[in-house]
Amino acid sequence: MKLYLIPSACSLAAHILVREADLNVELIKVDLATKKLPDGRAYSEIAPKGQVTASTLDNGELLTENIAVLFHLASLAPREAFLPATGTLEHIRTTEWLTYVATEMHKQIFWTIFNKQAPREYKIYIRSLLPARFAHINQQLEKTTFIAGDSFSIADTYLIWALHMVELLGETISPWQALTDYKTRMFNRPSVQAALAFEQSL
Repeated sequence: MKLYLIPSACSLAAHILVREADLNVELIKVDLATKKLPDGRAYSEIAPKGQVTASTLDNGELLTENIAVLFHLASLAPREAFLPATGTLEHIRTTEWLTYVATEMHKQIFWTIFNKQAPREYKIYIRSLLPARFAHINQQLEKTTFIAGDSFSIADTYLIWALHMVELLGETISPWQALTDYKTRMFNRPSVQAALAFEQSL
């Protein structure tokens, strides 16, 4: 299996999970500027959407979209319960928080702020939404150790990426203590440190 990644992009969530679960996955960098692979091929030859996260499965099929890739990776390590069993409340909560990060932070906030074509005034407005997002996440983390409950899940990998983006934006989360403590714990995990170090070296 191959995982295509752009350093610091949302593919970081899947990268963290690969390391957390100790999966045998080949990591392949996609050049952000040229959208080319290390062998010179256009990334679009592999993934027509031209975006990460994407993975090539062992049977040659392509799997795209961050949440779908996270679901698949979790299925390769079922004993670790990175995704709780279907039908359980824990599974639903994990999906709930994956969706929240995907819609309320990834696509609404980060995609807009880093979109060169988005109007400056709109970016300022979108950025002003971050404190409310932090407050909502903080409220959850005052009750649970991890974002979806009491065990590390794929929802945490996605939120860790979001907090990495917050760092890149130079935003502070210090007014929200539970979120600050959570970030410290998550960024101290060996899988997170290894993934960040690897991507920073590319």
